[in-house]
Amino acid sequence: MGVSFCDILPMSKHPSEFPGITLPFGIVDEWTTSPRYEWNNADRGDGQFVIIQRTTSGRGEFFWEGTSFAVPPGHAFIATVPEPSSYRYPQEEKSPWRFSWLNFYGPLAVRLCEDLRRQFGPVLPLPRRSPAGSAFDALVAQGARRNPADPHETSLACFGFLVEWARQLSRPSDHPDPVETALRICQARFREPLGVKELAAEAGISREHFTRLFTERTGLSPALHLRNLRTDAARRMLRGGLVPVKEAALRCGFSSPRALSRALEARKSFVHPSPDVSHPAARESPPPSSRRTPRQNQSSGSTGRQSPR
Repeated sequence: MGVSFCDILPMSKHPSEFPGITLPFGIVDEWTTSPRYEWNNADRGDGQFVIIQRTTSGRGEFFWEGTSFAVPPGHAFIATVPEPSSYRYPQEEKSPWRFSWLNFYGPLAVRLCEDLRRQFGPVLPLPRRSPAGSAFDALVAQGARRNPADPHETSLACFGFLVEWARQLSRPSDHPDPVETALRICQARFREPLGVKELAAEAGISREHFTRLFTERTGLSPALHLRNLRTDAARRMLRGGLVPVKEAALRCGFSSPRALSRALEARKSFVHPSPDVSHPAARESPPPSSRRTPRQNQSSGSTGRQSPR
């Protein structure tokens, strides 16, 4: 994104000073019709943080460097606080401005977002049916829960979202590949109760067509690919013996320690199919006996009222 990792991540002598990204706040669904809805980012305290706010419907307005930018549906603005910018509900609008937002804290987040904005502008496309859009939704939901998560995993997820967003902006496409989209979403969100139905919806095609296409391209069904990602992540956590099986199961998307144990056992042996070995998912396949897919829990969105940022 124009800045080298060496510049962004200077080595620290103290582990506690690792320059990670924290995610304390997020709102899944907020709306306004008030002309008094306006935030001046130059007058919001001294602590640095980032606001990313995406329009669901209606329209917002973002002011940056003396220019007004519309924020239409499927687009998000980036603000780094404090700075001479602002956003508001346009006075001439009649329909509600509905949006979701999150806050990133930490120098790394500020530097990444400032660089993203310098390259692509302050208002950027962030469609829901895209890997970056899906990652954004997951982070907003996490911020809305206000539940402390593993700080390293949170930082990794935030960093991954920003890098994926930059990749999408660098390679715009009117017709994103549904399998590539699903693979990136799986990689970013396998710890969630993510199922084939949700993946197909994100890819923009029917569940049956998506499953057939994904299996033909990778040699694995979407459910088995998800299970492999979860199993491998859990196995890495358990390797050092510092994390109990129950915690590893919950943190890697399994419904129970028993489900994790079954998946670990099935993962011990595999064959190499693969119709299309160019995909990472096609490099390993579980044995034919392990065709039963784990129960998929359906996640639901939440709503929230306006919170101070």
